[in-house]
Amino acid sequence: MITILTYLFRIRFRKLFGKEDYLAISLLLVSIGFLLFFLNKNYSQYANFSLFFLFEIARIHTNRKDLELLKLSPYFFTILFLEYSVYSLPIIVLLLINQKIIGIVFLFIILALISRIPKINQKPFHYPFKMFDPFWVVSFRKSKLVLFFPLIFLFGYMGFKFNNENLFYAVLVFFGAISCIPSFEREELIHIKASCFIGKNYLFQQCKAICFNFIYLGILLVILFAVLQQWFLIALIPIVLFFPMLNLLFKYAFFERKIVHSIFFTLFLGNIIYGFPLLLIPFLYFKAIKNLNKIQNA
Repeated sequence: MITILTYLFRIRFRKLFGKEDYLAISLLLVSIGFLLFFLNKNYSQYANFSLFFLFEIARIHTNRKDLELLKLSPYFFTILFLEYSVYSLPIIVLLLINQKIIGIVFLFIILALISRIPKINQKPFHYPFKMFDPFWVVSFRKSKLVLFFPLIFLFGYMGFKFNNENLFYAVLVFFGAISCIPSFEREELIHIKASCFIGKNYLFQQCKAICFNFIYLGILLVILFAVLQQWFLIALIPIVLFFPMLNLLFKYAFFERKIVHSIFFTLFLGNIIYGFPLLLIPFLYFKAIKNLNKIQNA
């Protein structure tokens, strides 16, 4: 059983780290440490957002393609439960620090229930996304991102019912996070080389695709806030477009190292309130174009 677990972890994390990429691993561990420190300082404010973490574990489980193979092991459910428990270690540590024993028990119960969810075969839903960037469709199908929207609508309703503006802003943040996910994917180099758009023109076409797809998704948020009569929040939706656009620059600026892209993007957002990270945007723009030109001329 230990051998199977070790093998599963290696498969999961080799998608993030290159061979012996100790810098990326160190940056990830430091980022997790800073995140735990921040959440611990603001535990009462962000405790309920752990629901999104459980949704992520459920997403991983429903997207697995190795369940039929794992069922050959007599320890099938135990393996899944232990694997998801390891993924949940940051949340478990946070609960331990705050002495939330009942919360830990509840978390383990939910993980045990998730590990018993059967494989569901669903017919693909046709998303009307602009296909210059096919990863919008790929991400929504692979990660089942549409399942997060009922939770987002629930947070919006709770914000209206309890007159809590923070929940409204959380809706905007999570919507921005969902719109950023496609930009974490990587197209094959041959697709970039074969494109008739070169350098900054290729980047511009990607930006157009993000704008179109963002508007398509943003209609759902406009409807939500219109029903709740939150007109000011509707005016804030275009500002959220800044985040997927920024993530696109990070994608091509750090195209060869996905985990470094993810870590620096997170650090950028974490310090954006201080203003100085915005000075790096021109650098990211020119670095992204330079990398695209390098790939297309290789």
